Amino acid sequence: MISIQEITKRFGGRTLFKDASLRIGIEDRVALVGPNGAGKTTLIEMIAGRVTPDSGTIAINKKAVIGYLTQELEAHQGKTVLDEVLSGSSDVSSIEHHLRLLEEEIATAPPETAEELLAHYGELQAKYEHLGGYSREARAREVLFGLGFKEKHLSRPMEELSGGWRMRAALARLLLSGPDLLLLDEPTNHLDLESVIWLEAFLAGYAGAILLISHDRNFMNRLAGRVAEVDRQQLISYTGNYDQFVTAKAQAQEILEATAKNQQKKIDQTQAFVDRFRAQATKARQVQSRIKMLDKMEKVAAAPRQKRVRFSFPEPPRGGESVIRLMDMDKSYDGNPIYRGLNVELRRGERIALVGPNGAGKSTLLKLLAGVLPFEKGERRMGHNVTQAYYAQHQLDLLSPDNTVLDEITLAAPMEEQSFLRAILGRFLFSGDDAKKRVAVLSGGEKSRLALAKMLIRPANLLLMDEPTNHLDIPSRDVLEEALRNFTGTICFITHDRHFIRSVANRIIEVQNGEATPYAGDYDYYLYKKKAIAEGISSAADERPSPAGPPPTVDSKFQPAKIRKTKEQKRAEAEARNRLYRGENPLKDKLSRIEMEIAAAEKAFEDLTSALADPELYQDKKRFFEQMGAHTKAKRKIEELTAEWERLSAETERKT
Repeated sequence: MISIQEITKRFGGRTLFKDASLRIGIEDRVALVGPNGAGKTTLIEMIAGRVTPDSGTIAINKKAVIGYLTQELEAHQGKTVLDEVLSGSSDVSSIEHHLRLLEEEIATAPPETAEELLAHYGELQAKYEHLGGYSREARAREVLFGLGFKEKHLSRPMEELSGGWRMRAALARLLLSGPDLLLLDEPTNHLDLESVIWLEAFLAGYAGAILLISHDRNFMNRLAGRVAEVDRQQLISYTGNYDQFVTAKAQAQEILEATAKNQQKKIDQTQAFVDRFRAQATKARQVQSRIKMLDKMEKVAAAPRQKRVRFSFPEPPRGGESVIRLMDMDKSYDGNPIYRGLNVELRRGERIALVGPNGAGKSTLLKLLAGVLPFEKGERRMGHNVTQAYYAQHQLDLLSPDNTVLDEITLAAPMEEQSFLRAILGRFLFSGDDAKKRVAVLSGGEKSRLALAKMLIRPANLLLMDEPTNHLDIPSRDVLEEALRNFTGTICFITHDRHFIRSVANRIIEVQNGEATPYAGDYDYYLYKKKAIAEGISSAADERPSPAGPPPTVDSKFQPAKIRKTKEQKRAEAEARNRLYRGENPLKDKLSRIEMEIAAAEKAFEDLTSALADPELYQDKKRFFEQMGAHTKAKRKIEELTAEWERLSAETERKT
């Protein structure tokens, strides 16, 4: 459907692409990855026709309809949310408008022309039905509700919405229009976790092609069948999802480095021969032969490793066991109750993720914990020696555009030496003259790194973070995850990144219907418990604490009440246990079979690894690439089999 051939694009004195090529088929799902500033958005804008390449061609099927979700908000005046979304189906809207005009004409037309108008009306009506016109509003509502809108929001004027909600409406409009190719630039940035999961499921069943930029690892793993990386001005395509891309790239990097090392060893040996025998007439022919070989040799250069943020929180002062409590708290907005009699406690060492549907009150709860929001009733009690740092969802808006990077971090720690502040900035990739950049010219990712650097300056033993991963690329998210896992204080955070929740959280608090329900385990334990409750098979045996989480508190006010089970519930649990037992043996058979396959795959991988150690292999380029491809496939097969083995093992353990 789209063929990108040898395009080159420069901005100022910087080359983003040089003779880069890529093909996108009619049903391809491609994730576009690369470091911030590599040119991902520029490539999408070139496909959308908003930017022109300096050279090369972008050929697009003339019949293909392309839909582009930009990060820029357009001005909307006079349209409600529902009207705006419905206007995305331009052909349907045009037919609908013409049908209304025809109805008026037919009502007043003389008999001799009314019959002709009725015939035309019938043709248009059939086309309108074929395009889904009569179900269009129902589908629009379905998409809007999936993205977090409620019925009361649909009649609101677009200009009254915040930037994040207008972006959701723009996404709904695009999805309803159903283009042949969806170009999505960070579509999950303004969504909560529930909406991300809905969008993921919607796109998984989408009929057209998708090219997306995202920093959400789970999102790309679910959707992408191919990954295109912007690397050193080229577009390099990898088959598989994001995790498979990471593995394949790491293997390619290792092999390339080994190849470069072996080649350099051979070059050194050859050069040593030349230097040793250059002056000997009897060796002149051999010396000249080796010199020519060195001149003709195609040098293998390993790709330079990208700079990474080096991040760790300072060791905070030790606080009390009970870090903070909200007791019997009431909170309302404009007379609408959000919480009534809210009781929440955070304890030392907990890393808590707040989850729940959009509008349930997660950010409100975080603000109540941070003490930045007033409440009508109750008490907020801080623990002994507790200090807090609060990273708000709109933290980037608090940075002053006219300040330099160094000015901003100095405001957070005015008594610190400039050398210390510059060292902190260097760890967040603001080295040298980058510290003198004005905030106004920073990218979203750079602003996020600066805001996190400001938080790092002040040691605090309670971190409250609302969407800290927004605008961070995946390598930076990985570093933040590691820093938070190693943090010895207490963390409470909100994010729509499930990988981040799984990596960091050891306790979950679900916020829904004005209640904050604690789950004494990680995110997977929370999902397991939710599923068990939904299936009516929750039992005393399920109440196992997560090994990652601290023991529950003994204060009965903060404990969920025990529920007395009915006979029907007990019978359902017994039947569920029987079903699980009956399914146990087939699982064990599968495990045994996979273990045999893993052993065979590991043997094949060892043989291929031994073959790659032979220096002579690198003289035959065709044979080398064949061996390298086989090596990569063998390693990927082992990882896939191992992942399946781990999944089945966990399922077997859960069912015994």
